[in-house]
This record gives sequence, structure tokens and C-alpha cells, in this order.
Amino acid sequence: MRHAKSSWDDLSINDFDRPLSKRGKKNAKMICEFFVKKKFKFDYALISSSKRTKKTFQILSKKINKPKKVNFSKDLYLVDENAIVKKIKEISSEYKSILIINHEPSVKNLVRNLTKNHNTNNFKLMNYKFPTAAFAKIEFDIKSWNEVEKKGVLKEFIRPKDLQDSKE
Repeated sequence: MRHAKSSWDDLSINDFDRPLSKRGKKNAKMICEFFVKKKFKFDYALISSSKRTKKTFQILSKKINKPKKVNFSKDLYLVDENAIVKKIKEISSEYKSILIINHEPSVKNLVRNLTKNHNTNNFKLMNYKFPTAAFAKIEFDIKSWNEVEKKGVLKEFIRPKDLQDSKE
């Protein structure tokens, strides 16, 4: 997942410390409702420690079951997708479902690198633009997270505007 929309109201705030905008909070709540409706559960959360990614997770955490482990990592702030893959590979196989909240372009590149079904509409939509608060669900048939590369299937790509349009 990409963090929700950040606020640019105060340009003196450095990028790492930018808060969410009103729209960002609203969109994070919409995605949260989608997670609840779909009964998504996450065992492990891997989240950039920037203010906007932490706040996005905090909004989700109000209604979804709290993951068994939550890892806020400054190492995920403005890194490329390879650094995220490396972090994923270190996650214990006891965790079956991971929620990652990060930044662009890393999120889009991560989905590109972890999936093999690039001819789907979901992939084309995601590859065109991965907007704030959008969520990509990837499923893997693997025994351990260290096997993760290029084996995933992109099952869903949901943007806040999809939920507004459908009133899902």
C-alpha cells in the first residue's frame, strides 16, 4: 500500500515529517472499510517510519485486527524496491500475510518486481499510476518469504477513487 495523501500546507516541514491531508485521512478510512468488508487480516506490518505512513497505519489500525508484529523502519524511507524485498526476505515464515505501507516509486516498482501476471487490467492500471492510499494485493505460493521474487500474482489493485465510484 502507498501512504495516504500528505499535506503540503506548511512548506517548512521536511518531507519525512509531513502529516496527512484531510483527503488523505478520508481515503485511508475508505481503504480501511474495504479491508474490513473483504475481511483482510495481516500478521505482520512493515511500515516506513515517516509521519504520513505511520498515520496511514494508525487509521487502518482503528478497525482492522492488529498484526502480530508491527515494524516501523526508517530504513524503508525513500529506498528502492530491492531494499524492501530484502526486508521481506528477512520476515519469519510464521507470518502468512504482510501489509507494507511505503512511498512511490518504490511501491509500484515492488509490485512490478514481485508479480508475474503483467498482462492483467489490474497490473496495467497499477503500472500506469499508483496513487496515494492505493492498495495492491499479491498472493504467493511459497513456503518462506525468502522465496518471494517474481512469483506473486497481483489479485487486486484498489484506489480510493474506485471505492468512491462504486460506493463499495
